Amino acid sequence: DKQLAQEIYYEQVQYSEPGAGDLAMVVCYDLPGNRSSTRPHWHSAVEMALVLQNPLIVIEGGVSRQVAEGDVSLINSDVVHTTRARDAGQSKGLVVLLSIEMLKTACPDFEGSQLVIPPQGDTRQRIIGVLTEIYQCKQQSRPYSQALTNALLWKLVWYLLDGCLVKGEESRSAAQKEDYLARHALSYIEQHFKEELSLSQLAAHVGLQENYFCRYFRKYVGMSFGQYLAQVRLRYALAYMTEFGASVGISALQAGFPSARSMTDWCRKLYGVTPAQFR
Repeated sequence: DKQLAQEIYYEQVQYSEPGAGDLAMVVCYDLPGNRSSTRPHWHSAVEMALVLQNPLIVIEGGVSRQVAEGDVSLINSDVVHTTRARDAGQSKGLVVLLSIEMLKTACPDFEGSQLVIPPQGDTRQRIIGVLTEIYQCKQQSRPYSQALTNALLWKLVWYLLDGCLVKGEESRSAAQKEDYLARHALSYIEQHFKEELSLSQLAAHVGLQENYFCRYFRKYVGMSFGQYLAQVRLRYALAYMTEFGASVGISALQAGFPSARSMTDWCRKLYGVTPAQFR
């Protein structure tokens, strides 16, 4: 139970590119837009996304931005963020996670620094180019293609350090400095989502007035507290149904929903189907 919940908030990245010293992770995605959203989460890796089809909405530190097709997004480590496709159409792209250890291998004093891709110019185009090459390499099954992927990952690291590095504590983004309460709140929900949990209870836990916390939570997480709590419970309940073959009623109670009807209503609202159809 605890593991299912933990995966909702803090992502323990499983680096899987062996030739890069097990310090990077590369994922190509191709799925319907309504199945491509991520839960609000954070991790220690630098996350980059190349959007190939269906623009990506990124909410980072309470600020929403759209990443167009053919463009790239970069999120620095330890920033709470969530992503979703702009519409329900097919979404395609590439996600690359670079560990801080990989960056420190090339830049030993990287700790405390940030990466900021210029909004335009040669550096941005080079980064988009190498990410496109990585995507193409992953789509092929040629012999020794992993060697090329690894070389491209290190080339990406070089482009980032050469053209995007901002050093010093002053480089820490506002998102990283201000989202600690959001992470604290998410961690509390992680531990208590199966219980009766109210907005006022959570606001008191983080030490903020309820009205202010309501606005704060929506800004930094990208949705209301009620919607987020329902999403957490629903993901757990659906996983419970799949793993144990349990009924909707039992799964709903295990996840903290007051009833099977409540779970079904939220499943229709968030996914457009009933729990039975989702399974």
